[in-house]
Amino acid sequence: MELRSSGAEPVDLYPGRTSIPFRIRCLKLKCEGHSNPFPAYLSAVRMLAKKGDVACIHCRKRERANKRRAEMIRLGRVLPMVEVVDVRTPIRSWCLRCWQVCDPGPRLDNIRNSGQGGCEHCGGKKRFADEVARQLAMDWGYRPNADIPYTNDATKWPGHCIAKGHPCSPVLNSRFSSGPCEICPDHGFKPHRPALLYLVTRLDLAAAKIGICEDSPKNSRLYEHSRNGWTNIESMRFGLGAHARAVEDTVIRSWRARGLRPVLDNGLAYNGYTETVSLNSLSVAEIWSQVRTVADQALSAEP
Repeated sequence: MELRSSGAEPVDLYPGRTSIPFRIRCLKLKCEGHSNPFPAYLSAVRMLAKKGDVACIHCRKRERANKRRAEMIRLGRVLPMVEVVDVRTPIRSWCLRCWQVCDPGPRLDNIRNSGQGGCEHCGGKKRFADEVARQLAMDWGYRPNADIPYTNDATKWPGHCIAKGHPCSPVLNSRFSSGPCEICPDHGFKPHRPALLYLVTRLDLAAAKIGICEDSPKNSRLYEHSRNGWTNIESMRFGLGAHARAVEDTVIRSWRARGLRPVLDNGLAYNGYTETVSLNSLSVAEIWSQVRTVADQALSAEP
């Protein structure tokens, strides 16, 4: 029953001890793990189940590869042409900005750590002629300031949204995934709408992380964290997202000022790692006490 709830079934008889391996196979008929049974420990299957992972090594490998592929598209604006086997292997890709082929291509760890696009041709900073860039911005929905020249499509370019006249400073390459004004769109985090500040932990990394997200039934941020092995510990509601962001920034800056570094995963960065601190340095109670103190100070300072 435990195996089936984790997407597998036994091939050999259970040896009677969780520390002795026995062969199992995946329940998915088209999976390699179904046609080629593999050894597993029941203790390992139980640990994976607690994290929300399946027992099949092939399904887990495929899911990790799909997540890495999605991350390359989202962060690097490159479309992998082959399987993203790990974060250190160069991946042959198409650039989604200039549409040239990158061969051997970028590595995911470089994309994560550089903060730039993965294309070797445009470097994630494609340039247009100034008049072309201004027309792209107008078509997108905002008017750049006339006295500020265009730099490239990965640099903030101040202006005003056409719909409501709000000041905004988007980067031009964000036109593929969102609107130019963070106040106007009906989706995502908005500084003028209710928000949650949350605290999550991952015991395998001995890490705590704080973050902010939209306070809405449609919000899936905490669910995504749970899928990646994080456990939700505390949350705090704010009437304005700007207040939640200010508290988050203050707490994280205080960690860095004290020399408390973010937590890496086997030496590698990952999404949101800059918002983490080691549980060996601060306890959950200490972190949340600090959050509450900063939030009280921030809200009491409001006119």
